[in-house]
Amino acid sequence: MQATCLRTAAAASPRRSTRSRTRKPGAGSVTRRQVPDTDGRRRHGLPYGFAEVAVASLLVAAAYCGAWTCSIEPALHAPAAQDATQAAAQDARGSASARQAETPQGQGQGAPAPKGKLAIDGDASLSAAPSVASLRQAIFDFEARGYVVGICARDLRTGVTITYDADADFYTASAIKGPYVISVFQELVDAGSLDAADAYHYAQPIILNSDNDAYVALSDRLGRSCFAAWLRQGHVEAGAYPSVDAYAAPHYPHSTARQLAQEWAHAYAYLASGRGHSATLLALLANRTVSPIRDALGEKCQTLSKAGWYPVDEGIADPATNDAGIVMGPRGPYVVAILSNAPEDFDAVEGIAAAVDQALPQAVDAAACYPRKRTSGSSRTPNCLSTSS
Repeated sequence: MQATCLRTAAAASPRRSTRSRTRKPGAGSVTRRQVPDTDGRRRHGLPYGFAEVAVASLLVAAAYCGAWTCSIEPALHAPAAQDATQAAAQDARGSASARQAETPQGQGQGAPAPKGKLAIDGDASLSAAPSVASLRQAIFDFEARGYVVGICARDLRTGVTITYDADADFYTASAIKGPYVISVFQELVDAGSLDAADAYHYAQPIILNSDNDAYVALSDRLGRSCFAAWLRQGHVEAGAYPSVDAYAAPHYPHSTARQLAQEWAHAYAYLASGRGHSATLLALLANRTVSPIRDALGEKCQTLSKAGWYPVDEGIADPATNDAGIVMGPRGPYVVAILSNAPEDFDAVEGIAAAVDQALPQAVDAAACYPRKRTSGSSRTPNCLSTSS
C-alpha cells in the first residue's frame, strides 16, 4: 500500500507535545517488574586507566610509523565481514561498552568525531554527502554530553540503510511496548483469539500514555509467546540474547537499534495493509503523547512510533531515552530506531532524529549513483537489515 494510506488514516495526529520535563507517572517510569536481567547483558566499563594507556600507545605507534599527519578520527566504514552473526553483534556491543567508559562527561568535550561505526549499507565510500556529515556532527554532539547511542534507519522503498553501532544493546524501557501491542493485535485479535474491545482497553493507555501498569497486566495475562511468534515472522534477530524467545520473554528487554528497526519494518507491512485492526493501531500510534521523533520532524511528515525513557536517579534499571517507529517522509516511508543511555533527555534524541531524517535521502541518492559499490548483502535484498549487511 502506498505511503499516502498511512498518512490519511492518521491525519488527526497532534504534533508538538507539551510534555513536562518531569517524569510522568505511568509514562516511562518503571516498576520493579522492569528490572533487567543481570546475566551479563549490562554493559561494563573498561579497567581504570585503560583508555589513557591505549591512546598513548596509539600516538607513539603513529609517530613511529610516520602517520602523525593522518587524522586519527574514525572514518565512515563498513563493518568487517565475519562468519558468525553473533560474533559481529558481540563486537559491536563491546565497542559501545568501551565508548561508554571513555566518553567524557560534560558538554563540549570529546574527540573530533563519533567514536562508533557509521555506515551506509556497510559502504564507507557512499558516506560523503553533506547531510551525512551533519549526522556525524549530531552524533558527536550527543556523545560529547557523555551519552552512547545506537541508530538504524532504513528507507522502505529502496532498502538503503544508515547504521551507527546498530548492534550495541541498550535498555529498551517503554520503546518495546509498541511492537508488543502490535503483536497482540496481529497474532491474537485478528485471529479471533482475543476480543478486540478487550485488547483496546489495554492498548489505549499503553500506547497513548505509556502506562506501565496496563502493559504489565496485559503481558502477564497473555504471556509473551505471541510476541515471540510475531518476531520470528518478521525475521527479527535475537540481539544480545541466545534466542528470539529469550529476547521476547522479559517485559523490558535490552535491544539493539537493528532489532527495533526490523520490528518496525515488520509492523509497517501490517499497518499499511489495512487488514484486521491495523487502522485502530495506526490511530493510537499516531496520537502517542511523547515522541522525540515526532517533535523533531514537526509538521513536515506523519510519524508512528513508541518512545521509552528512564531517569538516572531511579537506580532500578539503566538510564535510557529511546524512540523507534515509522516516518512517512516526502520521498516515502522509512523506519528508524534510536536507542541511547541518555537519562530522560528528549531534546538530545530529537537532534539525532532530525539529522537522520536529513541524511537518509542523501544516502539513498548516493547508493543509487554508485550501485557497484554496494555490498553483496546490500539493502536491495529482503535481508537488508541483517547483521551481515
